Amino acid sequence: MYRVVSYGVINTVLLMRTLLLFCSLMILVSCQKNSSTESEKANSQPGEVAIKPDTLCFQQILKRDTTTLQLKIDGPTASGYLDNNPYEKDRARGPIEGTVAGNQIRATWSRSGEGITERYAITFTLKGDAIVWREGERVQKQGIWVLKEPARGYEYVLNKTDCK
Repeated sequence: MYRVVSYGVINTVLLMRTLLLFCSLMILVSCQKNSSTESEKANSQPGEVAIKPDTLCFQQILKRDTTTLQLKIDGPTASGYLDNNPYEKDRARGPIEGTVAGNQIRATWSRSGEGITERYAITFTLKGDAIVWREGERVQKQGIWVLKEPARGYEYVLNKTDCK
């Protein structure tokens, strides 16, 4: 009779330990899911959807002129590479660093061309499956070339493509 009682007590203790371990694991898993959701909400502005880290590629081909842009968007930051390769003209290319706010990316392009590297301010706007920005006459302000008239000039429209 003593053995029956001790096996019953041992089984009850093992069952309680297993149940406690299972409950602890469930709480841990649910806390991890909530904390990542909370951090995504904390990183986004009110009324905005949090953007998951993603790499986007865009391209425009007009006759023989090719412009490509690769962007890596990670929350409020964006980085990438812009390559403007006009046919029979000087190529300009270089890395981009910027910040994301809604559907706009305010970036600085370290533009290399003709043996010179200069910093250009560019405001990219995501529109559906395309990205657009303006180009035109620029003036230098605090070491960065900015558009003299931001609402005027040539508008680049690059369509989304698969990244290579």
